[in-house]
Amino acid sequence: MKKYFIFFLFLFIFSKILLLSQPSFTNIPGTDGLAKNTAYQIWSKDDLIELFDYLYIDRWENFYDPCWHCGKHFVLMEDINETAVSSTGFWMPFDGHFHGRGKKINNGMFSSLNTGATIDSLILEGEGPIVGQITNMQTTIPKPTPSITNCISNATVYNAGIINNITGKLEGPAGSITYSNQGGIIHNCINNGDITGVDRIGGIAGENEGTIINCINTGKITATASGDNYVGGIGGIVGTCPNNNWGSISNCINLGTIIGTGAVGGIIGFERGRITPYPTEIINCINYGYVRGTNGVGGIIGYKSDQFTNVSNCVNVGVVEAEEDTGSIVGKE
Repeated sequence: MKKYFIFFLFLFIFSKILLLSQPSFTNIPGTDGLAKNTAYQIWSKDDLIELFDYLYIDRWENFYDPCWHCGKHFVLMEDINETAVSSTGFWMPFDGHFHGRGKKINNGMFSSLNTGATIDSLILEGEGPIVGQITNMQTTIPKPTPSITNCISNATVYNAGIINNITGKLEGPAGSITYSNQGGIIHNCINNGDITGVDRIGGIAGENEGTIINCINTGKITATASGDNYVGGIGGIVGTCPNNNWGSISNCINLGTIIGTGAVGGIIGFERGRITPYPTEIINCINYGYVRGTNGVGGIIGYKSDQFTNVSNCVNVGVVEAEEDTGSIVGKE
């Protein structure tokens, strides 16, 4: 009896190891995920769901040791028009490289894009964002920066807000590419979808503590309580750049209508600056959109709270309207 028990225990453990190391889509000949030209191929909604399920296994059952998807490449082979949701019901972090090839998916992808992970050439339909947040947990050892490049969002983003335990009020953030960019790079991305939220709402990112380059917003951005006591703001590209965190926004364009209450900007709603010798850089940005709010409303920045922000070669062409504290470039500072 003992021998049978040991045999079945061994069989169970072996089957679990096999299951974890061999997702069904890796059986496609010639693919191993080690490079883009040998990437795992995502052909269908079921393939995408399986990827999501294995992310859950990595995160909660393996605790990333070993992490089968870390650093691996995935290629989207066809448009996936149906919404793919993990059978676990959870939206999970991603540590690999996802190549969209200009193909479409319906609804967002991952809860977070971690250090060194990338997404490129993806088109998002349905509801967004592409990822919940971009996280770059740097240590004394330099690590690759996570990035999202050449992506387009046609998705609607609606964020009813969450309760802030300090203020007791509903707040964001929300954005089409990511809700919060914490040290990553967003490059050559476009938002065409409308975004509605409470606070810290941006066409590309709700919050930005990283780098945003060559991005465009054409969608209508509406915040129902932006800048309430200047908690955050609403902008065509970024809602808020948090205090004491470096970030840069360059070569970005807003074409969409931006409507909020306080701290409303064509590019950034609320720029808190950085209280160190390294200022936030806002360079070569243009607003063509209609920008409206009650106070602290600007064509480029709604409210710039300190001197640790450099604004250079930025132009506003759009109409800016407010009851007080309004300006073509900066509304309030």
